[in-house]
Amino acid sequence: MKALHVINTAEVGGGGSHLIQLAQGLALHGWTSTVVVGRDGPSGPGLRAAGVPVLTLGGSMGVGTLLSLPRVLRSQRPDVVHVHGSRAGLLGALSARAAGVRPVVYTAHAFAFRREDYPILRRAFILAERATCELADHVICLTHGDLAAAKDAGIPTSRATVIPNGIDLTRFTAGPDRAVLGIAQGVPVIGMVARLVPQKDPMTFLHAARRIADTLPDAKFLLIGDGPLRPNVESAVRALGLEGRCLVLGTRQDVPELLQAMDVVLLTSRWEGLPIAALEAMAAARPLVASRLPGLSEVIDDGLTGVLVSPGDSAQFAAAAVALLRDASRRAAMGARARRRVADHFSQERMVTSTVGAYHAALAAYSSTVEVRTT
Repeated sequence: MKALHVINTAEVGGGGSHLIQLAQGLALHGWTSTVVVGRDGPSGPGLRAAGVPVLTLGGSMGVGTLLSLPRVLRSQRPDVVHVHGSRAGLLGALSARAAGVRPVVYTAHAFAFRREDYPILRRAFILAERATCELADHVICLTHGDLAAAKDAGIPTSRATVIPNGIDLTRFTAGPDRAVLGIAQGVPVIGMVARLVPQKDPMTFLHAARRIADTLPDAKFLLIGDGPLRPNVESAVRALGLEGRCLVLGTRQDVPELLQAMDVVLLTSRWEGLPIAALEAMAAARPLVASRLPGLSEVIDDGLTGVLVSPGDSAQFAAAAVALLRDASRRAAMGARARRRVADHFSQERMVTSTVGAYHAALAAYSSTVEVRTT
């Protein structure tokens, strides 16, 4: 069986990481995968290294995709078209219908209408998501909160299921790697893994870092990720007096090892679906301080497997991090509980098995539709 995945870009982030782990797992269930991207990016080599062909349309997806993508779909003839994210979801579902290739499975990695940066466009986003969900034969939501929000917005959910992201825990067993970073043992290290985009709000991380440094002068900070806000972030590091304390490391392939070098992990997002970065921190048994958002609240049991604080509140982030840094036994217990929670509920195998079930449900639903039309 063959799945063809459609995603806007192969940028580093949740979507790209999700695809790599999904494709690897699908292969163990007898499914081959091909990925079609509008624009290639840092996740492309990871997919290819996993044996997954990556086809590029030549730029971010737009209206022109409705001409180029149907040709690709006709030539590939997959058993299932799996579209990922809002833009690729709508354009991919329309292209599949035009090409006569079905069934279509849509994963809403984070419904566009739940974003906070363009509230004036919320109605348009709802209409676009409704169209995608009506075109799809099966819809995958990452959280129960997303499913409920879709239902409240009048989006059809009768063919929708909740399948959380999952990760391979075996990647998160390496020991601390502080020496290569020039950080001595015993020095408090606070970090964040995130794209440097408005959604992840790296400025709140930096302002929290400034507050933490005022309380714990020897603390060091790691910011792992890249994006359009990097110049702003580097300027803020200087303006806040964090030079030499805060390392902006850009995109890295050794995230599991770097997580082990951290004592506390922050995630300052303004909105989220189900972030891979949170699951990775928990899999590494790191205590996590994160924004109190619907998706994160389904992953983190506040006070037990992490700490939830108000989005954008650097004082709350700093206070929670300092409290954890001053209590090693609490950090260890919280990290251990966090790893168990990921193992029990957010494993790669659990995600893949559920996705294969969604594929078979979509195939059955489409087959029954075809039978009805031919009788």
